[in-house]
Amino acid sequence: MSDLNLSQIQTRLNELFVTYGERKLIFWFDPKKEFEEDIDNGQIVLNGAQIYKLAPDNQFETKRFFELEDKDNSYLIYAPFERMSDDDENNFLLSLLKYSGTFNADRISLIMTQLNIPAELHAVMETYAKFFGAKSRVASFEKMMTGEIKSREELEMTLMAVLTRANTAQFYSVIQALFVEYSADLSDSYDQLVRFDLAPAFWQYVAYYYGYTTTEPTIQSLVIAFFANTYFGQLGYQELPIGLKDYEVLDQTMAIVSFMDGVMNDSRYSEPIDRLSADIYRLINGDKLLDKAPIEELIDADVFEAIHSKIIEYYIAQLTNDDLTPLINGMSLEEIVVRKQRAHFGFRYEHQYQAILNAQKLLNSVTIFNMNRFSDLVKDYEDELYLIDQYYRKFTLHLDQIDEHANFASLQNVVEKHYKQFLDEIGRTWNELLSLDERPSVLDFYDNYAKSKTKTVVIISDALRYEIAKEIQQSVENEKKFSTKMTTIFSVLPSVTEFGKAASLRSGQESYEYLSGNDVHVNGLPTQGTKARDKVLKVKNPNALAITYSDVVDRSNAKELRDLFNGKEIIYLYHDQIDRTGDHGQEMQVFDAAERTVKELKAVIPYIANGANVQRFVITGDHGFIYTRSAIEEYEKIENPSNLENDRVERRFIISDHQYDEIGIKSMRLGTALRNNDQRYIHFSETSTIFKKAGGGQNYSHGGSSPQEMMIPVLEVNVARGSAQKEPVSVQLMTAKRKVVGLSISLEFYQTEAISDSITKAQYALYFEDKHGVRISNENTYYADSTAGASSERFTNFAFEFVNRNYETNEDIYLVIKNEETKVELDRVDFVIDNPFAGGFGFDI
Repeated sequence: MSDLNLSQIQTRLNELFVTYGERKLIFWFDPKKEFEEDIDNGQIVLNGAQIYKLAPDNQFETKRFFELEDKDNSYLIYAPFERMSDDDENNFLLSLLKYSGTFNADRISLIMTQLNIPAELHAVMETYAKFFGAKSRVASFEKMMTGEIKSREELEMTLMAVLTRANTAQFYSVIQALFVEYSADLSDSYDQLVRFDLAPAFWQYVAYYYGYTTTEPTIQSLVIAFFANTYFGQLGYQELPIGLKDYEVLDQTMAIVSFMDGVMNDSRYSEPIDRLSADIYRLINGDKLLDKAPIEELIDADVFEAIHSKIIEYYIAQLTNDDLTPLINGMSLEEIVVRKQRAHFGFRYEHQYQAILNAQKLLNSVTIFNMNRFSDLVKDYEDELYLIDQYYRKFTLHLDQIDEHANFASLQNVVEKHYKQFLDEIGRTWNELLSLDERPSVLDFYDNYAKSKTKTVVIISDALRYEIAKEIQQSVENEKKFSTKMTTIFSVLPSVTEFGKAASLRSGQESYEYLSGNDVHVNGLPTQGTKARDKVLKVKNPNALAITYSDVVDRSNAKELRDLFNGKEIIYLYHDQIDRTGDHGQEMQVFDAAERTVKELKAVIPYIANGANVQRFVITGDHGFIYTRSAIEEYEKIENPSNLENDRVERRFIISDHQYDEIGIKSMRLGTALRNNDQRYIHFSETSTIFKKAGGGQNYSHGGSSPQEMMIPVLEVNVARGSAQKEPVSVQLMTAKRKVVGLSISLEFYQTEAISDSITKAQYALYFEDKHGVRISNENTYYADSTAGASSERFTNFAFEFVNRNYETNEDIYLVIKNEETKVELDRVDFVIDNPFAGGFGFDI
């Protein structure tokens, strides 16, 4: 008798007839006659169907009955004998069989019926009967199915996918799952394949799809084969070296390379693949393999992390030895950097590649100055020479982000040497040709730029030198909403905060006087501090306002911001990241402060434009600065000639009643520099050298005469007028703060315009990603469809919940704003996690 009882059979049959719905015929062949007695005695009762017993010799009569006499009712056709062959010419029921169902009463057959697996796979199912012995595994199998199973391969793939907990019933997914488990020194999944008799099938598919065969296969040997064949395939080799011949795949190397490329570019597998790569590199003596590979062959390889180190070492050596334009396979350094940073391990070496690239650009740009006209020097600095300062800043900034950069020491020495030579040469030429009238003075800034018929926000960022403002300009111009214009003005001398900020307040014939210490007056009024500057502005315009950056970004909502700016015509917004860092014992972080400045000023412009309806901005500084990383040697210092008690002696200038005539020092009447009658003298170095003075803080300096210190940027930013062409409405993050603390955050967004004939509604996905592109928050959908004319009615708040995992301290994360229709990112906003979150994160395949 069958191991299934009559109740189970009857239940299953009734389910089949209910499922089939309208009139249906189902054949049940029972060659062992296990249920004939039950059928004859009426032990099986069906709902909505009758039972018809078929005899071997009444086929024709049966065919006639179902096709002519009873064409309406459903029947279970029970046959206590073997199913007739479809090729049997005496099989009169063939046409009935083709459009009828089939039922079998053994356990595997019932499962096959449940899963809609065709009868021809019954023998294969019997092979894996052990697997189907548990209801939980049957349920997992059914869940893994993506459609009807029609072949042995589809059946076995689904079985293996269930046992390995793969993502899909595809063989590459099974391999991925086994690799992930092996990377954690586990073998549970493969043990399950062995337990349920699927290991032989697994290795057959490995041979079929990837060409790897061996007498005693293991998951370790498979992993080695995949990594080794990928590495040598990327190098362009057709064979593996003798020591790795056992892992060689001759015909299907590209299938393995394709698999590895896919898994290495899938962020879900980053951690396990990285562990495997490191383990296999050690097992196959990867250092020895890399030493034998020419650099040209490594450019397209990325299966081992050490490949990047070798490429970086190559470029360090080339640049250190004055090979400034090394080509590999016809590609420039910049082209190779772009390619390698996009590779799997590339993100880990972003700072190394960028340091090398900026070093090369700097070394290719430094030049000997042979100019006779000051105007040419100023124009060249505005157009090109400023980039040398930017390259040096980027080189140093990226170098600081590398945990271990001893291998960069030789290149750093070369960069430092050439950059200091550049500073000395451009400083010497600058001061030989210096003409303070070549550009407008900061003393005329208020009249030339701040005073306007349009409400204007003037952002004065302390120590914002020209090259940093150029980066801000490029960043702002990437936003289609804004247009920009960059010009330069000259600072006063000395080029320090109290002089520069006071000068930008002066208008018309107002007096500008330096008293002593840090005390500078405009129109007879002190200018130290924001409140004092606010008073100076209000003398000229009662509707003026002086505030700090914090006064703006600390507003809790857009209404508070609008209230702050309401009725104001000129707003001076003081921002201080760079100078505050450089002047307060943190000079080594001054380039980090410059990066923060770029991000903060880029963000604050749309924040104010949208929140307070401001159309015009002017970004400027009070002075620039000079900074070099290497220690200041004695030969880079000038003896302090001051011998008067009342002299003001700083690193880059001296103010005195006496004129000191010393080699390497230039001087002029202070009144000439300040456009007043001050009879004192200002002295400054002719190059980038500093005056000897007790105390620290020698590397960051300002106050002297050089393009880096005196050429103040004036970046005008205007909100661009909308075009008549239809385009989707944009949305903008309004919340100014870019720090996330905790596992949730609420952010305010703004629909930039009302929906109109030219502006169409749009739908945006909002979510956070980490630096590897892994999503770390829930996704919100912003339906930007408001037709409200009042901007105050187009603000929306969204809450974001973050994945509970371990984050790095101050880890960079990104808010992604993506158009759901076009799949184009509207914006990617930089955030940082200020404090690491507690919690664990498991790799979930």
